[in-house]
Amino acid sequence: MKTGIKHLKSSILLKSFLLRFAIFAAGWLVLLGGQQLSDIWFVILFLVATTVISIYTVPPGQWVISPLGVVRFVPYFLITALRGGWDVARRVFFRTVPTDPDFITIKHDRDPRKTLILVWVISLLPGTASSGITEESIVVHVLDKKLPVTEEIMELQNRINEIFGGVNR
Repeated sequence: MKTGIKHLKSSILLKSFLLRFAIFAAGWLVLLGGQQLSDIWFVILFLVATTVISIYTVPPGQWVISPLGVVRFVPYFLITALRGGWDVARRVFFRTVPTDPDFITIKHDRDPRKTLILVWVISLLPGTASSGITEESIVVHVLDKKLPVTEEIMELQNRINEIFGGVNR
């Protein structure tokens, strides 16, 4: 598989540049809050540099994601984060919450993008923290081995696969 931008057509690079520039400019305007646009030339220079760097860092076609998968993942992510936070609060403030710690090992996808997202989000699941990654598996510390952590991680893996259009590498 060819990587980098040298093999890409200039029309693809231009489309990618314009799309990314528009996204970065929209983000800049949101962060700016619609207030005065002083030093607009500095802003444009910064946005152009950021866009070029993003194209060299992640060339067009490298991160093909499904917008529907992302939209479906966001509520799941927010609910999971709230559940994980609530679990931590319960364990801190109510000492009667049972703990039976253990380590479990789960297989991960060969795609490093999916593995990275999986490791980040596992730590948000109630009673879990990723503690080690090998080429084929992730070691997860579980505060209570009676929790259905393996099933939740399998659900999380399915949702991450949906983000990338269900494509397995």
